[in-house]
Amino acid sequence: YEVMDVYSEVLLGYSFAKTENYEMQYGAFKMAAQISGRRPYELKFDGQGGHKKLQAGNLLTKIARLSIKTKPYNGASKTIESAFGRFQQRYLKQDWFFTGQNITATSEESKKNEEFILANKANLPTEEEVKEIYKQRREEWNNAPHHVTGIPRAQMYRESENEKAVELSIWDMVDLFWIERPN
Repeated sequence: YEVMDVYSEVLLGYSFAKTENYEMQYGAFKMAAQISGRRPYELKFDGQGGHKKLQAGNLLTKIARLSIKTKPYNGASKTIESAFGRFQQRYLKQDWFFTGQNITATSEESKKNEEFILANKANLPTEEEVKEIYKQRREEWNNAPHHVTGIPRAQMYRESENEKAVELSIWDMVDLFWIERPN
């Protein structure tokens, strides 16, 4: 799961899980908040998976000034879909074990080569190795030139200012991300 700054396309927060769930999304949003140090002005999300629990717990409405629910299964309504597609095509695809973009992908190039992967099963990296490689690919993406401006994404992000994205205090972080458990 990824959280992205739309202006610069910097990947800010991420988390791994076997299935999309609340904890994974919560972790990605927390990481993004820690890295940015600011509340996002606008947050777009679909109604799938753990988003329902994040909504019920008010995180999605508390974290951003505007929380906008988009149509599920409609990539055009979510800016991250286009950027993440380019990230997959240009960076993740460099690794032979990349299994494809999406189960609904239509181009042959975007689908996994199951026969090849099964033939090389013994050479597959471990889960921890995949996570490290993914982290490296994210860094490459963030430091690469933006496809429109030609300026590195990380530089665009650092130099951008949005007065509507207010700074997060330690107490804001506590309010947003501390979990209270019943005794």
